[in-house]
Formats: sequence, C-alpha cells, structure tokens
Amino acid sequence: MSSNQPEAIMSRIVIIADDLSGAADCASAFVRSGRKTLVVLDREAAHGSDSQSAAVIAIDADTRRLPPEQAAAIHAELLDRYWTPAELLYKKIDSTLRGNFVQELAAIIGVAGLAIVAPAFPRAGRLTSRGRQYVNAVPLEQTEIWRNEGMTGTADIPAMLNRHGIHAVSIDIETIRLGPPRLRAILEQHAADGVQAVVLDVGREQDLQSIARATLDLRVRRFWVGSAGLSTHLSAMLPAAGPPPAAPSVFVEGAILTVVGSLSSVSRGQAEHLFDNADLNRIEVPVAALREGQSHPQWPEIRRAVADSLLANRDTLLLIGKEGTVIMDEGLQLCQALADMIAPLAGHIGAIVSTGGETARALLSAMGSQGLYLVGEVESGVPLSVAAGVHSVPVITKAGAFGSRETLLRCYHTLRQARIDQRARVNPAGT
Repeated sequence: MSSNQPEAIMSRIVIIADDLSGAADCASAFVRSGRKTLVVLDREAAHGSDSQSAAVIAIDADTRRLPPEQAAAIHAELLDRYWTPAELLYKKIDSTLRGNFVQELAAIIGVAGLAIVAPAFPRAGRLTSRGRQYVNAVPLEQTEIWRNEGMTGTADIPAMLNRHGIHAVSIDIETIRLGPPRLRAILEQHAADGVQAVVLDVGREQDLQSIARATLDLRVRRFWVGSAGLSTHLSAMLPAAGPPPAAPSVFVEGAILTVVGSLSSVSRGQAEHLFDNADLNRIEVPVAALREGQSHPQWPEIRRAVADSLLANRDTLLLIGKEGTVIMDEGLQLCQALADMIAPLAGHIGAIVSTGGETARALLSAMGSQGLYLVGEVESGVPLSVAAGVHSVPVITKAGAFGSRETLLRCYHTLRQARIDQRARVNPAGT
C-alpha cells in the first residue's frame, strides 16, 4: 500500500458507527479540513447522489442494541458495499466500549487490515492504560456506564479481542511517547508478525496526535478504531481539501426542542442545569407511559402538553421520567415512543437538541430524515448539523453520558442565538 499512500490520504473517508450520535461526533471533525461531510441513517441512502459527492461519509449502522452476530453481519455487508481499499476506513467505537465492537471488528478485520485501536477521549476523561479503559481515573468496569449496560468482566481491550479470535497486543504509554517514527516501525513489525489489532495507551491529547501522525503513512494496510478523540487528530493531519465547503444555513424558525432520551445521570444533570438557566417549558414523560404508549391513561394529556408548548412557540425540554427501574434493553422502545409522540408536530419544531444516539435516530427517522449534513461543532464531540429531508431543521446530537454540566445549556444557547440572528436578518429594523 505504500506506493498508493498519498492518494489514499486524499481519498474519501468512510466511517462506520454503531449509533447516530457516534457517527455525527466522529465525522464532525472533518468539516474543519474542508471536506463535505454527510451522516446517513438509512444504509440504502449511502448510494444516493449526496453520499457519492461527500468526501466523508459516516454510516450509522444502528447495531448497538442488536445481537452480536447480527451486528457483525451488518458491518461485513457495509464494508463490502461501501468501502474500497483505496479509501480511508474509520470504525467508530464508543469511548466507554458500549455495543458490539469486538464482534464488529472480528467481521471486518480480515479485509480492512491492521486495526489501530485507540478509543480514548482525554477531553472527556476517557483514557487507556495498559490496554484497559478508564473514566475520570476510575476503571471503566466500576462505573455507572458499565453497570447500566449489563457488562461483565474488566475493560481490558486486548483480552476482549483475543477472546474472540483477534490476535491483539497493546502498546504502552512509554512506547507511544518515543515518537511517531519509532511507533510507526513497531506497528509495521507487529503487522509483519501477524498481529491483527494493536491497542494503544493514551493519557493525553498529545498521545492521540502522535498516534495519528504515526499511522497515516504506515506501509501496511490499516484502519482506525476509536472515538471522536482520535478522529479529531486524524482530520487535522490530513491535507486541507480547500476552504470548508458551503454548509447548509442554520436557520431556526420556531421552538427549540431538547429531548433527553438517555438514561445517563450525566444527561439528567445537564437537563436540570438547562432548565434552571433557560426560559423553557419542561415536560417529563413517565416511563410507564412510554412503555404502554397510547393505551396509557396519561398519554393524551402528555401529548397535548407537548403540542400546546410547541404550537405556542415555547422552547421545550422533554425528558424521560426517572421513576422506577428501566432495563437497558428498553432504551430503543422508549426512544421510539418519544419519537412517535413528537413526529406529528415536526412542522412546529425550529431546531432539535437530542441526547443519546437512539433518541436522535428515532426522532429523525419519524420525521422522514435520511441523514445529517455536518456544519460544525458546539464543542468537541457535540456536532451541529442540518437534517436532510423535508424538515431541514438544525440538529445538535450528544452521546448520553458525554459532556460537562454546561453542555446542554451551551447547545441551547447556540440555537437560540441562531434564531435571534435569523430574526434580525428578516427584520433588521426591529419593527
């Protein structure tokens, strides 16, 4: 591959993610390098004209909640249909290892080459040490995230991969910090020795930068496996494709709807902070109502409250109630019920903020959207997009357990300012 490497660097970038928020936050970094970037929800839409003209295409495989065997089969199919060895491949995985990433890697690694595995995201406190994942210095397996997902064992990534037949090794932080040339030579030797996946320790942003620099011009076929942390540094290393392409305009006309479908305590805290610091209506939907849908006695009342708020052009915070116990496997059902409630009101929504990939996907699908045009980022890992479809509203997506206390409020202020700017353009005299 070495003789073709410069052409590969300039070629299209294909990102495969297991949920929508991951696809969007991973892809958003490439907008800054002047590349037209598109996220597609419908796997068939990846053949559309917009997809073919995009320099970066991020496909939401929507496999996080699927059985591992089915998730693996979908990834193998996507690789066969939408990627060629002349293109760069990035397999987006969650920085807290949620989903079926081991089985998905096993399905594609034989074709895609050496897996450069670096899921760390230092800005969010997600680090890798001796091949194990940590969140804010706590071993991942001791966190709420691990418990909520029903995961067992330890977050030892090489061990997880080796158990599924992937020959994996780890590279410690001391080796990473020897510099890109030395790291590059070590990676090429591992590939020659038959290693299939290399898990790289990361303790700070500069480590990801070194990994990106060392791996872009490897003389072996390789692909990247990581979160938005690594993709940010890869995008910065790529030659600029020219000035950033003309992005869809961010017009906000109508109510801003913030939907918190994530069960994470992080999202809950962000929602409380948003409500305390913004002028909006808050509507909490009981879990029981989402489970039972229209047959629940409170369903008509809740739906009417949502409709009244949006029809009155009131910015609205809609979130899943925290009463009772929620099984993680119920997440998709609850998000779909929220989407079904909101979809008939799509014409009265001026912009959307959504936490959790399942929430965003369910809502956009119900509104007839096939994807997202990436515009930029509110903050690292929190992309701003415009929906592709009949309702081309601005959309901000965020992984559930991601961000600081201020993140949702910052998202809201971004859209609120866009609405103020839009009104000023329409009515510059203020009359």
